[in-house]
Amino acid sequence: MKKIFQWQEYLHWNDLTPQQRINFKRACFFPLLVYIVYSFLEKFTFSILIIIAIYFYVRYLNKNKLTK
Repeated sequence: MKKIFQWQEYLHWNDLTPQQRINFKRACFFPLLVYIVYSFLEKFTFSILIIIAIYFYVRYLNKNKLTK
């Protein structure tokens, strides 16, 4: 079974294959990306909900109109 956390192998950066290097960079970048998304949603949740509510309201108003 392949090990999930291979931190000892990542210490030898020059011996890694390009695919292993990409996987390591992704693993390091993921917590940063989660923090950015969390902080964005924390600030703008109410605004996003208002925009979604306006979208569904306009869609509801235009429900009975004929289209080509």
